[in-house]
Formats: sequence, C-alpha cells, structure tokens
Amino acid sequence: MLRIFILSTLLSALLFSASNFTVKIAVFGNQKRLQKSIDRLSPALKKTVRTYKNGKLVYAYTIPTTDRETLKKLLPAYRKVFHDAYIAPTKRVD
Repeated sequence: MLRIFILSTLLSALLFSASNFTVKIAVFGNQKRLQKSIDRLSPALKKTVRTYKNGKLVYAYTIPTTDRETLKKLLPAYRKVFHDAYIAPTKRVD
C-alpha cells in the first residue's frame, strides 16, 4: 500500500512539474475591438483563444500546453493578426 502511495505521489509530482506554455496574444482596453481582431484568425486558431478581463483591460492568450514546439509552429499565424504575440510560460497558481 505504501508503494502505491509513493508511486502515485511521484507520478503526480512529475505531471504537475511539467512546464506549461501559452501564446500571449494581446491586451486591449476595448472588448469589441479585441473580438474583431480575434475574428480575423482562422477558425482553428480562434478555437484556442481565451480572454479574461482584469480591471479595464482585456487579455487574450491561447490554451496552455506543454508542447512548446507546436506553439513555435503556430506563432507566425498568430502574428499575422497580432504582431506582438509571444510564447510565455504559464504562471502556476497553488
């Protein structure tokens, strides 16, 4: 029983220690302008975009992933609309 507990603890520690990355797309002061820009993306890319509002600003980013190489391949497509888009590690909230 102790072995199972230790093994599951180690496995979960490895899973949660994996770095997640996202593409930080844009920060807008106007939700409608941001949505208009997001609508210029291809349908496949639009599905990956998430937004949240913090105070008066609206932030756009992609769904977090551990696959940084895929984000590197997709970054030029995001930059066609959002020129300042970049890959960044996600912040862990414990």
